[in-house]
Amino acid sequence: MSGDGRLGLTTARQAVISVLAGAVVCGLILLGFEAAGSFPPVVPWSVPALMLLLAVGVAVYARLLPRRIEERRVEPQESVAALAVGKSMIMTGAVLAGAHVVYVARFLQLFEAPLPSARVVQGIATIIAALLLAVAGAMLERACVVHDDDDDDKPGGTGAASPA
Repeated sequence: MSGDGRLGLTTARQAVISVLAGAVVCGLILLGFEAAGSFPPVVPWSVPALMLLLAVGVAVYARLLPRRIEERRVEPQESVAALAVGKSMIMTGAVLAGAHVVYVARFLQLFEAPLPSARVVQGIATIIAALLLAVAGAMLERACVVHDDDDDDKPGGTGAASPA
């Protein structure tokens, strides 16, 4: 939330903190696997595929939403839900990207072996899909911004931009 009580757009700082949180949590999970004497599972191809599919869906919705907002065909509840989905896609993508960077870095040195190379390749695919998910979430979040043309909001009649 911004200082004036309004819901604001996700900042780069919040996204970076999410990436770092994902990296720390993944590092702790990998330490747990090492302490138990076992290996973490290989990321299945379904994970990046589903994230990519979700990113495409969110991006398409983000492209269609501004026109619907202009035509006043969007209910307030849908606008708030779209903003919440956009924020959650940014944070989810950032956390998963950070976690998989640590996951890939752990097995990158063992790339010649078959199972670690699968972890690296599938982990890189997941990083790319997670970043695309975060970008699609940012697109949706920005699509929710409505430009106020009310002269009462700002002195001098400049208008204000706020999330829908």
